[in-house]
Amino acid sequence: MCPAKTLSRSLASRVAGLDALAAPPRDEPDIPANVIEAAVAALARGETHYTDRPGIPEFRAWVADHLGQRFGLDIDPSEVTITCGSTEARFVTMTLLAEAGSAVLCPGDSSRIRGALHILGADIVDSIQDNVSLLYISPDVYRETSIELLQRAEETDWWIVYDLSFAASAPPFHPAQNEKLASRVVTINSLSADLAGWRLGWMAGSAAALRLRAGKQAITICTTAVSQWAGLEWLRSRRPDRRTAT
Repeated sequence: MCPAKTLSRSLASRVAGLDALAAPPRDEPDIPANVIEAAVAALARGETHYTDRPGIPEFRAWVADHLGQRFGLDIDPSEVTITCGSTEARFVTMTLLAEAGSAVLCPGDSSRIRGALHILGADIVDSIQDNVSLLYISPDVYRETSIELLQRAEETDWWIVYDLSFAASAPPFHPAQNEKLASRVVTINSLSADLAGWRLGWMAGSAAALRLRAGKQAITICTTAVSQWAGLEWLRSRRPDRRTAT
């Protein structure tokens, strides 16, 4: 049998096993007038074409600067890729950095990565095992648990995905503050909680930044230009107590 047919049948069977996606929430916050005005202004300027594939430079610069100010991280804008929300960011990081047949260590809520790992053919575990290839954590995981797992990560070659999107807490802690881990830490965040439907998220940092960018480009090429300009306006004018200040 043709190897390509064998592979496609295997993938088809995994896709068939996916759970149905939940309906999007209907209680999204209203979009501020200045954000709508920024979108209109972008249209008027002719921002209706493909952007730089990793995202508009201004947005990527904001993300890099924010991570520097919030956590003291040294991330260059070239290491930032704007995505279609955190869902795409999680899919790209899981399918490119976790290994098929391996385990992803997730001590917290695994619901948002389950689909991607099902397609990849990787397992989700909540305790350390020999076949772990990636650690997925968020600020909501009990800090002592995170520290213990990150100490173990210093002895391994695990990739680490730190997901700030939808986090209920906003501590000043970040795994990439450990210089021994920084090259293996990818930060995910998004504006999904505040600009629902505009599909804006990002992946930032790690030695795999260019590989992750290529993976995103293979899926959606680039995130919509108007959304990026609108999201940048929201970020620049946001209140400091909002969730995306994490």
